[in-house]
Amino acid sequence: MRFLASWVFRCPFWVYFQQKYPECNLVSRRNFERGKIAEKEFEKFLKKRRIRYSYQKHLSLVTRNYSISGRADFITSERVYEIKSVRRFKKPNKNWIGQLNLYLAMSGKRKGSIVQYNGIEFKEKRISYSEELLEESLEYFERILSGKISREYSNCSSCIFAFICLR
Repeated sequence: MRFLASWVFRCPFWVYFQQKYPECNLVSRRNFERGKIAEKEFEKFLKKRRIRYSYQKHLSLVTRNYSISGRADFITSERVYEIKSVRRFKKPNKNWIGQLNLYLAMSGKRKGSIVQYNGIEFKEKRISYSEELLEESLEYFERILSGKISREYSNCSSCIFAFICLR
């Protein structure tokens, strides 16, 4: 079984359906395109400052029962960057922080940044690696694997499976 790092702490119903029916891609094309634009703008930012980086570096973590994989947006000698396209700057949510923390664990880095891009400017939130958050992430995937799906991680105000949770 394989999970993606970006699925951590998302609605478990969403993860279940994405895993079971990958051909139904539950990520909107418009959000995907906005994310690519944000990454290209951040790449220009790194080049302008002459910072050496790896782009979309594939990372993985293998446990006894499953694997977690993903592509960190940018990795430099000091830090892992995860770029998020937003309309308005906001406090990074647990999903974003958990995803970045998984990338830190997979890469061996201890420092990371969530960089939000609103189409005009960037806002950076620096994150340090957390062993406790890694353990919580692994437990989250274990629960999904075991079929013990609960609503505790869902964000019903924006999830496409809100009709299940709100009943």
